[in-house]
Amino acid sequence: MFAQKMCAASARAASARAVSARAVSSHRPRTTSVRTIWGAAASDKDDLTVPMVVTAPEPLFTGTTPTQVTTLSNGLKVASSDLTLPCATVGVYIEAGSCCDSVSGTAHMLQHMAFKSSSAYSHLRMVRAGEHLGAVASATAGRENMVYQVDTLKSSVPEVVEMLADGIFEPKLLPWEVEEQKEIIKMELEDAKKNPQQMLQDLSHTAAFGTSSPLGKPLMCPPKNLGSVTPEMLKAFIDENYCPSNMVLAAAGYDHDELVALAEASFGKYEAGSLAPAPAATYAGGEVRLSSDDEMTHFALSFKAAGWKGKELVPLCVLNTMMGGGASFSAGGPGKGMYTRLYQNILNRYGFVQAASVFTAFYNDVGIFGVYGTTSADCMGQLVATICEEMKKMAVSISAEELARAKNQLKTSLLMNLESRPVLFEDIGRQVLTYGARTPPEELVLQIEAVTATDLINVSKAMLKTPPSIAVYGDTTSVPRYDQIASQFG
Repeated sequence: MFAQKMCAASARAASARAVSARAVSSHRPRTTSVRTIWGAAASDKDDLTVPMVVTAPEPLFTGTTPTQVTTLSNGLKVASSDLTLPCATVGVYIEAGSCCDSVSGTAHMLQHMAFKSSSAYSHLRMVRAGEHLGAVASATAGRENMVYQVDTLKSSVPEVVEMLADGIFEPKLLPWEVEEQKEIIKMELEDAKKNPQQMLQDLSHTAAFGTSSPLGKPLMCPPKNLGSVTPEMLKAFIDENYCPSNMVLAAAGYDHDELVALAEASFGKYEAGSLAPAPAATYAGGEVRLSSDDEMTHFALSFKAAGWKGKELVPLCVLNTMMGGGASFSAGGPGKGMYTRLYQNILNRYGFVQAASVFTAFYNDVGIFGVYGTTSADCMGQLVATICEEMKKMAVSISAEELARAKNQLKTSLLMNLESRPVLFEDIGRQVLTYGARTPPEELVLQIEAVTATDLINVSKAMLKTPPSIAVYGDTTSVPRYDQIASQFG
C-alpha cells in the first residue's frame, strides 16, 4: 500500500511539471528558425568575424630603455634601465670583497649576514616584509665586489630601497645571528668539497697571486678562521669599505627619475666617506696541490690575462668561446659547444678524460685564463701534456671558420643573456661600478665583430709568456712537476 501511494504521488508530480512547462513555453515569444545550407540553425549572436575596436593607451616605450647614470652629492651612482615588465630587479654593487679581508672569510660572512637585523628591521620583520612584498633577496661576495640584490614587483621598489639602505649601512650584526651563520657556512664548506671544479678555480687564484696577495685570498671562509670572524670585525669591514662613493644602486625594470628620488631619500643621508687606495694585485704564478682520496684527479693550468679595463678583454672573451669544452657527457645538438677546440681535440679523442673546459676570471687590473681537466690518476700525465699542447696551439693558427663561429656564439650568448632581467641588472651594476658608465650591447657586438685571428694569436702569445699557475686536487703525485710543465712554454 505504501509503495502504491508513493508511485501515485510521483505520477501526479510529473504531470504537474509537464503542465507547468507547457504554460511557460506558451508565454515565450515565438522565433522563426532559419536553416542554413549546412543544416545548422542561424545564430542571433554577434558576428564574431567582425573585428572589435579596442581603445588602449600606447606604451611609453618598448623593449629596454638606454641605461642612465646619475651621481648623488655623496658620490653614490644610480644606474637603471626600464623594461615593459611588471617586475624589477634592484640592488647595490659595492667595490669591496674578499680582497679587503683582514681575516680571510670576513666578506663571505657578510654575505651570509645580509638582510638580517638592522636598525629599522628585526630579522623577523625583514623576512615578513620580503614575503609581504613578494620579494626574493640574495647577496653575493666576490673578490672585488659585494652584491645585494632583490627581485620584486615594481610597486614594491620604494620599500625595497629602504630595506637595502638600512641593511647595508646599519646592520646590527647580533652575535647570535653571526653564530647561526657560522653553522650554515660549515655546511656550505662541506658541500664545496663536492665541487672540485669550483675548488680548483679558487686554488688557481692562490697559485697565481700568492696567499698574501689580495686576489690570492680564499673566497670562502676557511674552517680555521670561523672562530676569528666576530661582529666587531664585520663592523670594522663595513666602516672601512662601505661608503656611497664606491657603490652603485642599480635597477633593471624601473624608471630612472623615480629611482634617483628613492636613492636621495634612503641613501642621500650617508656621508661620502674616504677610502684607502685599493691594494694592488700582482700576478706571480706558482702552484697549489691538495691531496685527497678522490677517485679522480683534477688539474687546472692558467696564465695571466687582461682585466676588466684591459684592451685585450674582448679578444680574450672570443678566445674563451673558441676553446670552450665541458664534461664528457653531453646531449649534443646545436649551441652545446661540440665544435669548440677542447671538445674536438680532447673530449672527443680521449675516452679517459672526464672533463676539459676553459675558465676565466677578470678583475679591475688583471685576470687569469686557464683550462681545467679531470681524469684518473694513471691517465693524468697524458691529459696534462694534451692540455699544454692545446694551449700552445692558441698562439699558432686560428681558422676563419672557428673564428666566425666563436664570434657568433659570443654575440648570441651576450644578447640572449641580456634578455634576462637579473642578468641585465648585473651588467648595469658591474659596468657602472667598473667604468662609471655602461657600454650598450650594440657597441659590444661591433667590438666582437672587429676581432681578428691575429688579435687572438697575439693575446695567446702574451699570456703564454707569463709564468704558469697550477692547481691540483686528488693524487698530486700523478701531475708532473711545476718546472716540467713550465718548460713546455719556455
